[in-house]
Amino acid sequence: MLKKLILASSILAVCGVAVASPANPAPYVGAGLGLTNNYANVHGNSVGTYRGVPFKLLAGYGGLVDPSVYLAGEISATPGTVNISNNHGLKTSYGFGASVIPGLMLTDHTMAFARAGVVDARFTQAKKTRVGGEFGLGMQTSLTQCVDVRGEYDFVSYRHINVGSTHVSPRADQVAVDFIYNIG
Repeated sequence: MLKKLILASSILAVCGVAVASPANPAPYVGAGLGLTNNYANVHGNSVGTYRGVPFKLLAGYGGLVDPSVYLAGEISATPGTVNISNNHGLKTSYGFGASVIPGLMLTDHTMAFARAGVVDARFTQAKKTRVGGEFGLGMQTSLTQCVDVRGEYDFVSYRHINVGSTHVSPRADQVAVDFIYNIG
């Protein structure tokens, strides 16, 4: 218990000395949980869905490039996904990504943002990885001087994959909540 108290006090002390905010470009790290709904299209028809809860780690660098325009670059890793249901859908077990995040400051502590990037995910049933384009929208707001919370929706469209003799085009709808620690 004492170690946790000392760690929390140290983090708060660092936050008070070096405040990183969108106005001060700085690196950040974070973690989050989401809900993913994978589905596959075969000749325009959706077949099989998979639902899971991915755990994500992320790191990036961002700041204001104009008084109200934010820009960041971010890399992420999804080391694992917990199954919720598997109706013969394509399960993604782990993955990596890189994105550009442009944002618009709505207030001093809140911004709306978009995400454009690439994701490389491992599909368990096919035993293959596939690269996909990721596009998303979200909001981020400050909880403290060093900690932000972010909520977003992302759509991912992966390259086609062969599962047995079937040629499918995997897609994913994802919602996530991330907690960001500004290192600055």
